[in-house]
Amino acid sequence: MRDQSQVFQLLGETTGSIFPLARDVMGPLFEEYFSEQRFYQPVFIAYQLSPKTLTETLYRKRAPYNNPQAICENLADAAKAGYLEGEKSGGYRISAKGKNAIESVHKKFYDHINGVNQMSADKLRALADLLRKLVESAGRAEFSSGVFNLELVQGGHPEVERGTLAEVDQLLDDLNAFRDDAHIAAWIPTGVSGHVWEVLTFIWNGEAKSAAELVEQLPYRSFLEDEFLEALDTLAQLGWIIEKGSGYQAAPEGRRLRQEVEEITNQNYFGPWQVLSAEELDQLGQLLAELKTTNHKIAEQVEQ
Repeated sequence: MRDQSQVFQLLGETTGSIFPLARDVMGPLFEEYFSEQRFYQPVFIAYQLSPKTLTETLYRKRAPYNNPQAICENLADAAKAGYLEGEKSGGYRISAKGKNAIESVHKKFYDHINGVNQMSADKLRALADLLRKLVESAGRAEFSSGVFNLELVQGGHPEVERGTLAEVDQLLDDLNAFRDDAHIAAWIPTGVSGHVWEVLTFIWNGEAKSAAELVEQLPYRSFLEDEFLEALDTLAQLGWIIEKGSGYQAAPEGRRLRQEVEEITNQNYFGPWQVLSAEELDQLGQLLAELKTTNHKIAEQVEQ
C-alpha cells in the first residue's frame, strides 16, 4: 500500500472507528461534567492553551470557519457556567471546574478504549511508532501560517501509556490537526475569510447550491441564512461561482482555484510523510486497516 492518499483515507476511517468504542459511556460523561455540550470545545481549547490566555483571535485560529460572534458568546457563556475565568485583558483561562471536567472525561475515555481494545500489544506499539514518526516530522513543517493546530492539540494531551490505543488515538488527532494546518496555509493566500472559503468548498464539491442548503449542511458554524447569502454574493463578485437555476455552481475560475488549493494542501500535508520508507508506509496502511476492522467488530458486539 504505497499510495499515500489511500493511507490518508485509512487514517480518517480508523479515527472514526475509535470513538464508537466508548459511545455508551461518553454520553453520560458529557451530561455529568458539562451543563451544555457546546461548552466542551472552548473549555478544551482553553485547557490545551493553558497557561496561556484563550482569546477570540486564538479561538478563531482553531475554528476559522465558525461564526466569530458565536465564538464570543460561547466563551462568555462558558465563563458564566464556571468552566472558564475571565481575564482583565478580555481573554479567558481554564477554571478548576473546567480543568476537572476535561481531565475526568478524557481519562475515562482513554481508560475505556484501552480496556476494550482487542488489537495485539505488539501491533499497537508498531502502529504508534509509525504515527509518532509522522507527527514528529509534521512538527518540523514550515508554513507561513505555522502549525498552530498541531501544537495546540499536542498541548492538551493527557499523559497515556506509550504503545496503547489511547496513544494511537492522540497521534491520529495530531495528524488531523496538522491536516487543518496544511489546508489553512493553502487557502489563506486567497484573501477571503474561512467562512467564505468553506462556502466555496461546498459549492465546488456539490454538497450545497444555495444559502438554505448551507444552513442545513453547516448548522454547527452558527451562521444565519442571510450570512450565507452574503458569502455567496462575495464569491459571485469574485467570479468564483455563478448562478444556475435556483442555486449556484462553481465557475471555471472557482474550480481552478479550489483544485489548486487542494493540490497545495496535499503537498503541504504529505511533505512530512517522506520520512517514511515505502515499506513503512505499507506497514502503516496494513496496521490501520487491521485496527479499523478490529474496532468495528468491537463496536458491533457492544451494540448487540
